[in-house]
Amino acid sequence: MNDSGIIKIVEQMYGANGRKILEVLLNSPNGRTIEEIAQETSIRVNDVRRLLYEMSQDGLVAYIRSQRGESHWYSYRWYSNYSMLKASLARRLKEVIRVLQERLNFETSNTFYICPNDQSVYTFEEAFENNFQCIQCGSDLVEFDNRPIVSYLSNIIEKLKKYDNSVG
Repeated sequence: MNDSGIIKIVEQMYGANGRKILEVLLNSPNGRTIEEIAQETSIRVNDVRRLLYEMSQDGLVAYIRSQRGESHWYSYRWYSNYSMLKASLARRLKEVIRVLQERLNFETSNTFYICPNDQSVYTFEEAFENNFQCIQCGSDLVEFDNRPIVSYLSNIIEKLKKYDNSVG
C-alpha cells in the first residue's frame, strides 16, 4: 500500500480534519503540540485534541511527554510515521477479517428460514422452536438460501487477505 493510500484510509476513518492533522505530523520530524497543529490546520484546538486522542487509541499517532522546566506542567508533542500507520492499519484489517470469518462460519454452519411477509430470518433452531411459523405474523417459514451471502463473504475475505499480505 502506498503512502497516499494510507492517507485516504485515514481520511475515511477520521474525515478531512484527521487527514490534515496526520499530514502535519508526518511532515514534522520533531512532532507538534496541539496548539501548533491547530494553528497550521485552522482546526479548533478542542477538535484537534479530540481527533488526536481518537487516532492514538488506534495507534496512528503517539506523543512524547516532557516536563516544562521546574514546574509540574507537562508539554506533549504529537508525532506519527508511516510504519506506525501501516502497523495500525494492518492490525485493524486483521480484526475485520476475523469478524467476517466468524460471520462466514455462522452462515455456513446454520440453516436459515425466512418469513415471506416481513422477511424475518430465523436459524433452524429458532424456526423449530416456533413450529416453523413467524413469531411476528404467524406465517409459515420457508427455507432461506444463504449461498449468495456465503459467496459474498468468502470473496470479501479473500480480497482482504490479499490486501493484508500487501500491507504486512
